[in-house]
Amino acid sequence: MKNLTYLYLLLVSLALACSGEKEESKSSASVAEQSYEFEIYDSLVVDYLGNVSLMDISHDGKFLLLRDQTTDSILVSDIEGEILYQYKLSGEGPNQYQSNLYGKSKFLTSNEFLIPTTAGVYRYNIQGQLQKKYTPDFTPRAQIIIGGADNLFIKEDRLFLNLPGRGLDDFGSQGIDFQKKSTHIEVLDLQTETYAPAIPFPATSKFSSEEKAYKFFSFYPTFTLGKDSLYIAYRHEPKIFAYPLSDLSLLGSTKPIPFSSFFENEPKSDQVDDNINISELYVGTINKIIAIEDQQFLVDYLSGLTVDQYNEATSKAGEDMNKQWEELGKINVGGLVIFDGKEISPPISKNEILGTLDKYISKDEIWFSLNFSEAENDYSVIYKTRLVAK
Repeated sequence: MKNLTYLYLLLVSLALACSGEKEESKSSASVAEQSYEFEIYDSLVVDYLGNVSLMDISHDGKFLLLRDQTTDSILVSDIEGEILYQYKLSGEGPNQYQSNLYGKSKFLTSNEFLIPTTAGVYRYNIQGQLQKKYTPDFTPRAQIIIGGADNLFIKEDRLFLNLPGRGLDDFGSQGIDFQKKSTHIEVLDLQTETYAPAIPFPATSKFSSEEKAYKFFSFYPTFTLGKDSLYIAYRHEPKIFAYPLSDLSLLGSTKPIPFSSFFENEPKSDQVDDNINISELYVGTINKIIAIEDQQFLVDYLSGLTVDQYNEATSKAGEDMNKQWEELGKINVGGLVIFDGKEISPPISKNEILGTLDKYISKDEIWFSLNFSEAENDYSVIYKTRLVAK
């Protein structure tokens, strides 16, 4: 009996040792050599029929701020998925915002949330009653509107916003003058209720060029906040630029993202060609960046297509636009990857039922909306995942 017990303990020890070696092997592998996946481990069923996405979670973890993308309604649920409040805040009434939604709404406190719009920021209490409007000292003008973008971040008493329009009467919305003089982030001080411009094109960005004039859709920014830095990337340039939050006038670093394929369509002169060829929209794109732990980023990207690839795909599909998008989607590869400042991982795999990454809290808590093209439900589901090495 003693021998059997000893043999059992020996086998357990060997199994644990092998497991430890496997884990050590995984952890020692570089980002580029490691495969990752978003592992579903929980879900939240929301008692609501609609195309629901998660915008934010309150600081105390008790409330979820949701949006029905079909009706543009805002919902507040508890952590069990029960709808507590539902309201439509866009419109012409005194309690509503009259401009276009310009990104995700965010909780300011557990009882208040902020709505970014193309006319400024609106502040509501959790019951949906307007508390204040923060109007900028310039006329905002957005040429691209992405309602689900992360265009608002909160750090103590400051809001960081993608709110374009400052100075456009003086230097326009594209071209060399714009590239030399524009800024791309507005900082709203909640104490003084004043806006201040920040982040011009850095010298290390191709968009600071005085020889090439880029079109407005090429430099749409996506940004994120880390512990002590603001990170920004531009749509058609595979780089992340870092600025210390203590002084946004200083460029901290420029990190090129080493995609194996990222097609960039470069202009040929210092004058903007106002004619837009649809193929120009299908070049490489940075859609989202998220600062995560260990000085790493999640990057959502598409590699883009050459003109020849675009023409071949559209020719194959014929005049049917839906077929064109389908053919273009087959060859315009990309996805979510981890970038550690030097290397990138292969695209992170995920279950087909997962839609858009809605909220990142940590590597162990990443929320996705339902991929509605893969499911037909009489309720809404939000999935909780974690980032794991395979």
